[in-house]
Amino acid sequence: MFGAACWASDVRRKKVVDTITRSSELLEELTEEFSPCAEENTPGLRVMDRYQERVLFITFDPKEENALPRRRGLLNNTYAQAKGNQSKVCCGVDCSIPKRASQQAVASFVIEQAGQEQLASAWVAGKVLSADAELFAIRMAVGRAVMLENCHHIIIFTDSMAMAKRAVDPSVHSGQAHSLAVCKALAQWFSAAEDNRVEFIATPSKLEWGLQHAAHCRARSLPPIPMGRRPATSLDAMRKRITDSALDSWATMFRDKSYRGYHFLPLMETKGTDIAPKYAAGGSWLKFVGEEVNLCTRMCRAILNHAPIGDYYRRFNIPESYSCPCGAERQTREHLFTRCPKVDTNRRTPKLVKELVGYLQKNPLAFGFKPPSEGIG
Repeated sequence: MFGAACWASDVRRKKVVDTITRSSELLEELTEEFSPCAEENTPGLRVMDRYQERVLFITFDPKEENALPRRRGLLNNTYAQAKGNQSKVCCGVDCSIPKRASQQAVASFVIEQAGQEQLASAWVAGKVLSADAELFAIRMAVGRAVMLENCHHIIIFTDSMAMAKRAVDPSVHSGQAHSLAVCKALAQWFSAAEDNRVEFIATPSKLEWGLQHAAHCRARSLPPIPMGRRPATSLDAMRKRITDSALDSWATMFRDKSYRGYHFLPLMETKGTDIAPKYAAGGSWLKFVGEEVNLCTRMCRAILNHAPIGDYYRRFNIPESYSCPCGAERQTREHLFTRCPKVDTNRRTPKLVKELVGYLQKNPLAFGFKPPSEGIG
């Protein structure tokens, strides 16, 4: 399909407005370049292959008891120990993502070393996601810290441990150039002294703690910066725009009964909120049934009205009885939901997806096939 769109004439492309043609247009805005064969990405020469024991990640589990107070104590103790030691450099990093799509993201860092003035800087990051901007901030902080005299221990406080790990991953990904710069700077710094090491500490933004919060305020201190004619654009930002465009098109098409089917059962996730199709996090409907295969299949049949019931047999001219075992002349989906005395009905057609799931759980045979006769199967 994408190939067909590429071969279409310019006149034809202008007349066609869909996700495929839109994706082709957006890819032309991508400015990021990738280096799959970079020296820093060579097996055996990667920074994590050579100096893994010198790169530490102090993660954070928010589910632990008193997680935030305990993390604040760890951060305070770490900072206090580093404050009087000139060989330790503390870096707070963060970013700011504008609400308006016409403005650029900002990355920032704040660096402190005993006996030296505080260093702080903010950089325009371009049309990127928060993860890309955070990675950019880590790159800038590492690049500046390794140049400081008597620096042997770099401590980076970040609210994105995923980006901290990506910073030392030289493989092809969104923001690879930042990772390559970090890996190159650290490799040279590690080779200069055997006791040099870097430590990434997860710092939840909820704490509004010290250097990390100072970097946050620094990023937000810049006035809104317009995109300009050709801003730096990351791969993940482009993916998100293409995905959002596809989801918007999907949601628009889904409102049309001729697309979703005239027998499709409209449901709401919560009162007043119609369910829109999506693919992430288990999708829009299937996430409510988990791993229960029988419940899942019966829910799909009920929603689509493609179920072993009389109304389905009638529509598709299947030689089965159209009547309901309760004696009703026609066994319809609405009849099973509202009036059939053979099942525990809700007295109305379900409007909420949880209501439908509850109905199916109360009636384990509803919208299911009849068990085989004795002696068969």
